[in-house]
Amino acid sequence: MNKDSLYGNVAQLQCEPLDTVRVGIVGLGVRAKRAVMRMMHIDGCTINAICDLVPENIEETKGIIAQYGGNEPACHCSANGWKELCSNPHIDLVYICTDWASHADIAVYAMEQGKHVAAEVPAATTIADCWRIVDTAEKQRRHFIMLENCCYDEFELCVLNMAQKGLLGEIIHAEGSYLHDLRDRIATNDEGGRKWSNWQVEFMSRHNGNPYPTHGLGPIALAMGINRGDRMKSIVSCSSKMVGNGSLQGNMNSSIITTEKGHTILVQHCITLPRPYSRAFLVSGTEGYAQKYPMPLFAFAPDSDNTIMGELCATLMEKHRHPFVTMYKERGMELCGRRWIDYAMDCRLIHCLRNGLPLDMNVYDAALWSSLVELTDISASNGGAPVEIPDFTRGRAVACEKKAFS
Repeated sequence: MNKDSLYGNVAQLQCEPLDTVRVGIVGLGVRAKRAVMRMMHIDGCTINAICDLVPENIEETKGIIAQYGGNEPACHCSANGWKELCSNPHIDLVYICTDWASHADIAVYAMEQGKHVAAEVPAATTIADCWRIVDTAEKQRRHFIMLENCCYDEFELCVLNMAQKGLLGEIIHAEGSYLHDLRDRIATNDEGGRKWSNWQVEFMSRHNGNPYPTHGLGPIALAMGINRGDRMKSIVSCSSKMVGNGSLQGNMNSSIITTEKGHTILVQHCITLPRPYSRAFLVSGTEGYAQKYPMPLFAFAPDSDNTIMGELCATLMEKHRHPFVTMYKERGMELCGRRWIDYAMDCRLIHCLRNGLPLDMNVYDAALWSSLVELTDISASNGGAPVEIPDFTRGRAVACEKKAFS
């Protein structure tokens, strides 16, 4: 599958502007219902079709749309309902919120029907499916974005802004993680009213790596210029033994990535141990340092021991506030509270589609970040052996000079 494309690069793909983005949503679980509410508050966006195998989810989603003054959407509730939705001529964007393993099939089919695609994380769970998504996006010249909301969080955007201004120097090392005590959710199969099987646990019980790498990896990849002047080259991964809940293969997975330029990235995952929530987000450069957890702080050369915390940290962040925060946080907080980053992410997606602009994150980012699902499994299952990371840009990553979110 790692072949030269006949269809060209789509990193900066610009498609015809859409006056109104007509959305079809596949999978109507917890996250999808939140997305429906957000989209009902975004100008130039309508939800024209919905799909789920659970009739109750269909009815609840129709109720949300009606509550905010939307027209009744086309409803699909059969095994092939997602294909019917993707074929709907009144849809421009297919928004995928199903289980991880189905993302690639739905995305590929949707793009083949001429639709743009947005998919929840991860975009795919195998290298083969990552390539399928890339190949199809290039062939069909359609947008594909992975809905990695953590890239829109305030601290991460501030650090991205500072990095692009050169305030951190050359970023030599970064760390990202998803450390979240989810033992109760695993035991009860509940997240605010889940109506489907706990497919995350079912997947992770067969997986020996990091099944959910993108929350930690995505924001630091953007700050480090991955796919935009550098590329991830190889990875080693190790998983701890099973303790406590015996259904998961490794309680803690730690993976180290080396880039083409010799920089390093540590990515970790753990959901079955009693430790505080953290996405890590640590960036260490030749001129400065930033970390988000357990408390936000910065340090700069030449006096790196003089850390900037508390009110001084807040003042520094305000000075380097990313424009997206100014544009979307206040309204997003009114609608979604701490989940305002989801609102910012959706607003940016709709804005770019309406104006014929390249998306903030592209199909190559989605494939690369998601590829860790299988790559970490391969390495961890072979005693931490190094594994080569595919270059989904087909050699264009290092040569690219376009900055993220610009």
